[in-house]
Amino acid sequence: MRMIALSALVALGLGFAATTGASAAPAAPASGLSQGLNASSLLQDVAVRCRNVRVCRPTPYGRRCRWERVCRRVW
Repeated sequence: MRMIALSALVALGLGFAATTGASAAPAAPASGLSQGLNASSLLQDVAVRCRNVRVCRPTPYGRRCRWERVCRRVW
């Protein structure tokens, strides 16, 4: 019983110690970081071509085939 009470007390103490006074306020809109990194500058337009391919593999029970979808980037 003492071990359960002690572990509950330790867990409670760690829970209170883990909370900090740091705020999660967003960066100001006029900061250089938000102006320098736009979502449009990080994304590129990449064309992707997909097709279905039949893949056959030998198994102990004979040859087994299945269809797989293969996608490749086209620059």
